[in-house]
Amino acid sequence: MTDRLDVDTRVARFLQGDAPADVPERLIHATRDRIAMTRQSRSIMALDWRRTRLLPTPLAATGFLAVAIMAAVLVLSNRAGSVGIQPTPGATVTVSASPSPVSTASPTSTASSSACAIDGATCLDAGTHSSSEFVPKVTYTVPAGWIRTNDNRGELDLQFAAGGHYTYPDGLTFNDAVSIFRRPVAESATARAPLAGVGTKAGALAQWLAGHKDLVASAPTRVTVGGVSAFRLVLTLPTGPRTAPDHCTTDHGDPRCESLFLSSDPAAFYGFGLVGPETAVVYLLDLPSGDTVMVVIDDVDGVDQPGLVAAATPIVESLAFSP
Repeated sequence: MTDRLDVDTRVARFLQGDAPADVPERLIHATRDRIAMTRQSRSIMALDWRRTRLLPTPLAATGFLAVAIMAAVLVLSNRAGSVGIQPTPGATVTVSASPSPVSTASPTSTASSSACAIDGATCLDAGTHSSSEFVPKVTYTVPAGWIRTNDNRGELDLQFAAGGHYTYPDGLTFNDAVSIFRRPVAESATARAPLAGVGTKAGALAQWLAGHKDLVASAPTRVTVGGVSAFRLVLTLPTGPRTAPDHCTTDHGDPRCESLFLSSDPAAFYGFGLVGPETAVVYLLDLPSGDTVMVVIDDVDGVDQPGLVAAATPIVESLAFSP
């Protein structure tokens, strides 16, 4: 409690008296760019689906101070010279969940350097790359224009630089990507827990998706990924009301929301589901190692699904898994 009060006092004094009247333009732009480019992960560390929790520790207090200072920079920049449209007094500001327009850039365009400067993201050169943390090791080949945004024990994410993005009503933003998940299990709609009665192998998961009452799912088709037989399905959400509630609506505020998968590995936890206009091409395969793996071509805004699939399918076909 003492530490938090001390932080509040310091921030208040900064805002009221110590803050400069004018902020360097480069600092304003750098702050806005960092906020805009901050990437969200599908991982759930502690609190809920796709969201992490700030704990009341001295480290968290430092984070609160940093956020307050960043906010102060933006407030001061608008005080010195307004940018954009000022809200009408008394107006209510709402967050729109409408799809954001997809970029018209060529699929072979390179990502901007700023997109790769946040949270360890890596702009990938055209060619073959290997995972450093994902288990089992996976190699993949990409053209220019892809960004590796996550590589851990249970999840590998490759963001499409020319793709679109979607912002949930709760403020989380996700980008079009190819994602690989290890050991997925069906998730209950009522709690963040495995759904009883569904097998964990690729065939059982594919059949569960195909028969899901709150999904629009294609029939599973047999394909080959990484030299291994796999099931491929295309998933979207129905536009009408669902048959039963799902906790992800409470988590994210979007009525079109369906929880689908959790990791069965407690050391590499994630959650995956569909929200709003999202369309996913899902591949499920059982590796010789015994691991079940899910590969997803994820069109989060549903704007250019054929274009994303055309750009991403060669990457999926290049996958090779090894112990």
